[in-house]
Amino acid sequence: MSLRQDGSYRCDHCGGDLENGGVFEAAVISDIEPGTEGTQTRILHLCRVNECVQTVLTAAALAAYPGAKV
Repeated sequence: MSLRQDGSYRCDHCGGDLENGGVFEAAVISDIEPGTEGTQTRILHLCRVNECVQTVLTAAALAAYPGAKV
């Protein structure tokens, strides 16, 4: 989960508070900006508790990726 300025850890999708980071209750998504030669530009943490992962990583979204388990 993302550590906020107030010291809390929150989901980047719903803002749900996951207390001490909730590492095992999160999915981490990272992407890179095309043309930046692999420089990481953004990391998103989505909680599993409120099913934010299922909201963002839908079966239709994952269907475009061979090898992704749908």
